[in-house]
Amino acid sequence: MTADYGKLTWEQVRDADKDRVVILNVSATEDHGPHMPLDTDTVLGMAVANGVAEAAPDEVFVMPAIPYGFNEHHKDFPGVIWIQPETLINFVCDVTESLAHHGFRRILLLNSHGSNHPILDLAARKTVIRTGIICVSASYWNLCSDRIQGLRKSEVGGIAHAGEFEAAMYKHLHPELVDLDKAERQNLHDPDTKFFNLDLAAGGGKAMLMRWWSSVSPDGTMGDPTVADAETGKAFLEAAIEETTALVREIRALPILSRRDHH
Repeated sequence: MTADYGKLTWEQVRDADKDRVVILNVSATEDHGPHMPLDTDTVLGMAVANGVAEAAPDEVFVMPAIPYGFNEHHKDFPGVIWIQPETLINFVCDVTESLAHHGFRRILLLNSHGSNHPILDLAARKTVIRTGIICVSASYWNLCSDRIQGLRKSEVGGIAHAGEFEAAMYKHLHPELVDLDKAERQNLHDPDTKFFNLDLAAGGGKAMLMRWWSSVSPDGTMGDPTVADAETGKAFLEAAIEETTALVREIRALPILSRRDHH
């Protein structure tokens, strides 16, 4: 049986192992500097999800991606498609509740756009409350941040948005679509900050401030894509796939617990 949810028939859905983890990638369509396409988050998120399906074909189903996210703060850059957070939460919950209705018990909301993180956290929580199934949210770079640190070439601040991490992986996947001749270093990390670390692989911020993107980035980049290369991108992607596969297997092992109302 295929792991591609969209390629299943309704009879295959009916007869499927409902303890497979259904992976739903939620991403974004937005600026990634002059050197990368608008679909970067979707391409990378689905590369991780499909890589998990190749590694564990009998343990997951991969849903078609949701290619739009919560990113109105990017709209000063042409091409951005933004979804209001309340709309996105409701949309994702409609998908998860549909899956629960069909008997699926384990869902992973795999995030590939930073500002979706709180949205998918809430959607996962609402899904658990409404359905009683297991629904987990995770941003794939958080799952492999320690390994990214050991592979990177950029300094702290170089992995944020359209920086080394994303540029290297996209260059590995589709080298013809990444033009590093147009890339510029936009490392905005302040080494004196205690709470606002902008580097995704170096712990991220302990406090959150999301400004208008055009006020902090002249070209849509935050980080250092100039050091990106396809070989490192392949290693980044392999790390993300391996750690996400490990998460999937932990989700499969989790017990389904019954609630107990103490009123």
